[in-house]
Amino acid sequence: MKRTGLLLLILSFTVLIVQAQPAVIPINRKLSPLLQNNRKLFSDKKEQVFWIVTSNIDSARNYFRTKQLQVRILQEHAGGLLVVSASGPLIDSAVLNQPFVRFVDVPRIPHEELAVGTFDNSLNTINLVHSQYPALNGAGMVASVKENKPDTTDIDFKGRYISTPQTSSLIASHATYMATIIAGGENSFYTGSGVVPAASIVSSNFATLLPDGDNVYRQYGITVQNHSYGTGIENYYGADAAAYDASIINNPGLLHVFSSGNSGNLVSNGPYAGISSMANLTGSFKMAKNILTVGATDSFGNVAFLSSRGPAYDGRIKPELIAFGEDGTSGAAAHTSGTVLLLQQYYKEKHGGPLPPASLIKALLVNSADDRGNKGPDYQSGYGSLNAWKAMQTLANEQYSSGSAAQGGTQTLTINVPANTRQLKVTLCWLDPAAAANAPKALINDLDLELVDNSGQVWLPWVLSPAPIIDSLLKPAVRKKDDLNTVEQVTIDNPIAGTYAIRVRGFAVAGGGSQPYAIAWQTEAPDQFQWQFPTAVDYAKSGEDNLLRWSSTFNTNAGSLEYSLDKGASWQTIGNTPALSQGYAYWHAPDTCSIALLRMTINGQVFTSDTFTISPLLAVHVGFNCADSAMLFWDRIRGIDTYRVFRLGQKYLEPVITTSDTSLIVRQPGNFLWYTVAPLVMPSRPALKAYTINYQTQGVDCYLKNFLVDLDNGNTGLLMAEIGTTLNVKSVTFEKLTSSGYEPLQTFQPITILYYEWADKNLKDGVNTYRVKIELNNGMIIYSSPQSIYYFLTTRYLIFPNPVKTTSYLSVLAREEPENTYLLLYNTLGQQVLQYRLQQTVEMVPLHGLTSGVYFAMIKKNGKKEFTTKVMVQ
Repeated sequence: MKRTGLLLLILSFTVLIVQAQPAVIPINRKLSPLLQNNRKLFSDKKEQVFWIVTSNIDSARNYFRTKQLQVRILQEHAGGLLVVSASGPLIDSAVLNQPFVRFVDVPRIPHEELAVGTFDNSLNTINLVHSQYPALNGAGMVASVKENKPDTTDIDFKGRYISTPQTSSLIASHATYMATIIAGGENSFYTGSGVVPAASIVSSNFATLLPDGDNVYRQYGITVQNHSYGTGIENYYGADAAAYDASIINNPGLLHVFSSGNSGNLVSNGPYAGISSMANLTGSFKMAKNILTVGATDSFGNVAFLSSRGPAYDGRIKPELIAFGEDGTSGAAAHTSGTVLLLQQYYKEKHGGPLPPASLIKALLVNSADDRGNKGPDYQSGYGSLNAWKAMQTLANEQYSSGSAAQGGTQTLTINVPANTRQLKVTLCWLDPAAAANAPKALINDLDLELVDNSGQVWLPWVLSPAPIIDSLLKPAVRKKDDLNTVEQVTIDNPIAGTYAIRVRGFAVAGGGSQPYAIAWQTEAPDQFQWQFPTAVDYAKSGEDNLLRWSSTFNTNAGSLEYSLDKGASWQTIGNTPALSQGYAYWHAPDTCSIALLRMTINGQVFTSDTFTISPLLAVHVGFNCADSAMLFWDRIRGIDTYRVFRLGQKYLEPVITTSDTSLIVRQPGNFLWYTVAPLVMPSRPALKAYTINYQTQGVDCYLKNFLVDLDNGNTGLLMAEIGTTLNVKSVTFEKLTSSGYEPLQTFQPITILYYEWADKNLKDGVNTYRVKIELNNGMIIYSSPQSIYYFLTTRYLIFPNPVKTTSYLSVLAREEPENTYLLLYNTLGQQVLQYRLQQTVEMVPLHGLTSGVYFAMIKKNGKKEFTTKVMVQ
């Protein structure tokens, strides 16, 4: 036994010595797995981009210069990372073997991890934060979206997008969705509402997978950067992972939030090669320790099928969180990024300016997450589902602390746990120094968390098995020492009331210094119930199924669910209430526009919701869009007497007028083009706003919405016209162009409908031209643009216009596809002045060079005359 122990000790020291000597790492350890498996990338003599991690940038620069190597340094990053341009053979023969080179990789092409199309900020209780903390809206905060450029003309970003040199030139809808989820201003519709609608937005091109420079984050005040993209499944700690860990260390108030990926059903590689549906995070950068990696759930909190799973390459718990993202992990990351800004803003305002360290925000989010799947953390859902409200409560109640642990030292914090607590949860988090690229294990400084009660009983953190066997990866967490993760969590169910000691020990802290950390804790009381949807800021859709949400700590599963439309004077039961532990129920709201209440009765206790609004979807239309004015109108809603009109101001929608009418005249020209309307269920309470419209782009002209003519049954002209409104319209007339001008065909009066139709059964051979005449009550006349029908009755060809201008074109229409057919023009002297081959049934013949006068037109097919006419050229 002693001999075995001695051998293990010698082996341990050997491993430590090898890890401490990066210069003697074998050549293949200097290559990323991608390059190890694709050595042919070194055979291409064309210049390409490489990432080279050096022990000393100056040594690398001097070497390139002294040897006169064709290596161009494009960028320099913290941790000795160089982005260079060089040929593969040169890197392979002259650079890779140098002692200062620690790691070489190539950048990969990123791709967005799907866009979300479903709006739901209630699953992760973001709406509850909005309701209870209305002043928290992201004002003064800045979020960066690293991918392509969002549509900066989107009205949900008006006045809040900041252009920077880092912005991509490519505009993508995916980037627009992510920016909307994080910081949409709700100008377009309620689904355009972001987590922090007053935050500023910048974007950074993800053409480079490395973080932006520290100066960029500081210059623009960026405190969260969202990364909803991936590459392939990459199970190693890359130069990019080290760069992101260093980025947060260098900017301790900054947090990078990554989507886990949409490869949850794929087979892993690297240390977990061959294992299906596990260890399939999409990108080596997601192996960083200090970031947040977020998986996706459906509307019920279940991990989405395609959401990428952990562990990280070295067995660490990934993702740390899951959040709503029914169509992909992109939206899950964006919801989390927005929540980070909410917490940062609260902390900043409460503490007079400074930002919270990223370790504290991470600890708050992890500790407050709702446990999913196996008890404790797991590789599918991490530490649970994002709960913005609980995180905010932990911050508001100051259930957090920070400290610093030295090598071998222990820091102790005591907390009081009240009686009847259902669960005590404590989470430790620290920002760990960046490891060497391609390190077999990423952890540098190892801290240990313990929870001790009055009797001396010790609880250790939950730890998962990292063994590369599917059965091991699916095992529930056990309590033991954690020597992999920078996040450690202890929970105790039904703890005994009293004082508990939280101990943080510096088990292995490199360099003789100390490691800062953050701790968050919470206690869960029994017999608690809280409505999560709807809150005061939410809308239930009238006449539709709405997903009600709540949280409950009652042991019983029985409850009675009711609603009221008269401020609680009377109540109506909602079907069969599902189990309280389920946390949701569908409710088909009545077809009305009204304020409402919900209540849940449990064991005689009544829990009433906020007053919320049941609202139908109103539509705003344009009646006319004339030079001096435009008219907006909307349908009247039963039971609603007043409406509020909003227009888009400098950044947000602003109220214009409250009216009992259902139309509004907008004077032109004006500076405001975007309008919407909301019914008022109470004098100061608008219901759901309609989609916001730009009244100049709705296809409505000055009263006339559209005018179409068509040939029907080969011999009838079908005329169709639609006006935008009947307001002030006296008559609508279809007119036809004759030799003496336009003549009326049919007049409609009085005007009670918007759509009109007429059939002209007297078509003439050739061109039949029509227009619509609209007469208003004040005598004003409005004409449409002319529309024509071409009718072949006795002829096979039509030539027009006649007369035609010398600078214009002569249109030639053929009844059938022409073959070997030519148009010939002759002047009055009989000289041929133009020959044009007709190849299509519609031809535009240029007349440039012809002088004014009368010409004879002839069409010949296969040398035979088929058609003649006179053409006047002006």
